[in-house]
Amino acid sequence: SFICNDTGALLQAPQERFQLYNDKVVKFSVRELSDVKRVSSHHLRLLGFKPLDCLKDYHNLSPSTFIYPSDEQIFGSTRVFVALHSSMLRLGRFALAFYGTPTRPRLVALVAQEEVISSSGQDEPPGMHMIYLPYSDDVRYPEEVHLTSGDAPRATDEQIKKASNLLRRIDLKHFSVSHFANPGLQKHYGILEALALGEDEMPDIKDETLPDEEGLASRPGVVKAIEEFKAAVFGENYDQEEAEAAAAKGGASKKRKAIADAASQKSAAYDWADLADNGKLKDMTVMDLKTYLTAHGLAVSGKKDAIISRILTHLGK
Repeated sequence: SFICNDTGALLQAPQERFQLYNDKVVKFSVRELSDVKRVSSHHLRLLGFKPLDCLKDYHNLSPSTFIYPSDEQIFGSTRVFVALHSSMLRLGRFALAFYGTPTRPRLVALVAQEEVISSSGQDEPPGMHMIYLPYSDDVRYPEEVHLTSGDAPRATDEQIKKASNLLRRIDLKHFSVSHFANPGLQKHYGILEALALGEDEMPDIKDETLPDEEGLASRPGVVKAIEEFKAAVFGENYDQEEAEAAAAKGGASKKRKAIADAASQKSAAYDWADLADNGKLKDMTVMDLKTYLTAHGLAVSGKKDAIISRILTHLGK
């Protein structure tokens, strides 16, 4: 819009949009449309508090964000944060809030973390973990499908017994994530090292996340427990490579059969002999012509003229 310097009159009205609703024209300004699309602000908006036992493990969909206050940006935020943090720890509750972009807000849970100090210093800082929660339609319940159909798989007592024995055998008593290096990062560092030193060959990177076959070989009890569990689940003569090959072959066969069945149904809707006699095959699309070829196991390659010729040959025309 423009305003006249002399009279102050509005020379051009602001642009408006409209929407027909109940036979009425509802007008919106550009600013109003922008506000309608803005579901929430970029700020963290507190909704309330709930007990910690309401927060389940499967609610954590993506890596959380660790947040803490800063008086440099908002004065007094540390005082508010400490009050909420202490109360949440004392009462065993987490905060529920909205956070995200204006057009895609996220429901988040704020879980307070208490400060942990040891003789070596601070092990864990005080703050809150912001966990991104799912909406109702993000959660799937596959067990309901099995419960209604009655075909839910069940393990036998023997399989459960062998699995329990396997778990006891390979119990990791002194496991720590710090014992394993990230193979992706190690490869990246190896490339940087080779470039920096001008080496032609990449250094060998040991992937510590792969199974320790040599270590397993030195523990016959673990190997025996694994073999007994596999035999209880898959049978004595189970061959993994053969099973995978058969599954891949069976999947491909089912896919081809499904395609052929669909083509047969679509092809049955046409009287191909009549279309061929009246010269109407050329009026059909290539996709429709290919349904005949697929339904009869013929090659579908080539241009339209070649496809029509192949159909006529098969019909004996």
